[in-house]
Amino acid sequence: GFVKTLGALVALSAVLLAVFPPPDVLSGLSSNHDHGPLEIQAIMTAFCLSPVIPLLLNERPEIETTGGDFKFEEDGDIENDDYAQASIYAILYAMYKNTPNLISPHGVKYQFTFNTWGFAPSPYPEEDPQRHGKAAYAGLVTQPAALEYKKKLGDTPLEIVEIGCGTGAGANLITREVHPTAYYLALDMQQAAINTCNTIHATPDNPGLTCKVVPNGVGNGGNQAPVADSSVDFVVISETHIADIEIGDLEKEIFAEIRRILKPNGLFLWGNAIPTRVWEQADVELPKLGFELVNNKNHTKGAVIARDEDAARVEMVMDQLLEPYPIMKAPYFGPRCHKVGERLIANFYRHPGTALYLKMVTGYDSYMHQAW
Repeated sequence: GFVKTLGALVALSAVLLAVFPPPDVLSGLSSNHDHGPLEIQAIMTAFCLSPVIPLLLNERPEIETTGGDFKFEEDGDIENDDYAQASIYAILYAMYKNTPNLISPHGVKYQFTFNTWGFAPSPYPEEDPQRHGKAAYAGLVTQPAALEYKKKLGDTPLEIVEIGCGTGAGANLITREVHPTAYYLALDMQQAAINTCNTIHATPDNPGLTCKVVPNGVGNGGNQAPVADSSVDFVVISETHIADIEIGDLEKEIFAEIRRILKPNGLFLWGNAIPTRVWEQADVELPKLGFELVNNKNHTKGAVIARDEDAARVEMVMDQLLEPYPIMKAPYFGPRCHKVGERLIANFYRHPGTALYLKMVTGYDSYMHQAW
């Protein structure tokens, strides 16, 4: 009964926490480590029992929010000062890998590798659970400037590098369907993401794709992409956690590295939903590094529609990602932690009603595709 269930959960929690002393989910995880199933259980258990839960449930002092008047318990808003990029993505990618078989509202089984927002309309069928993310990647590398460049190459294979590839789902789509003769190097700072990329995408039947980890990320601390100068046709950045606040020192280092590896007439293909003012900063900063804007398309309205169309699937995703963790069923702690988990996942996915979704609706954020 209730007492036995609670006792079992407490015992399991004690064992997990003793074997795997957990760091803070929001700021204490390393991108250089692929967390195994038991580690994830320990981390999630500690997270649910930690003071972070009541703090996120708005039992914290008033804080200044950006882009609107938001509260975490209502719209999932979490400010950049509240978390470390490497840490939050480390746990997200571990959770994706720990839940390999999701089911869509259409009954389609799939793995959550296209964890991108994307936009509508999508050329992929409605039954495809990741059609919007596919539309974003395919659209980014088939911008008019990219197609014109490819036409001039003729039969010569494209050399493509992606910075911040995640699980490599977009790279997989491009090398299998969009530019199937391309040589594609997919780079990411997350070991878990690259492990997934190598396991399910960079397989023997897809020889054009290579996935590599760059510890701590390209540009961070002078890190270079493992690519020669002036050797790449396209550099792709799609929906990565880059320039989400400003064009700062890190972004300038990344852009300089992109300039280094691009051929003289090569293209930087950039797509993301970030603050509109940051796109305006990019218009000033990128030309200083020798870039010239040759294509610019605003997909914000389509991005909002995509999130609306995708709402039922994301609702199912949240439950399916959180289901494997027994702590979510614990009295008192479980429902509160489940709510926090839902809000975090929903906001990062720009789910309708969340802060990041509303920022696109108001125009504070813009989803752009650019070619430089």
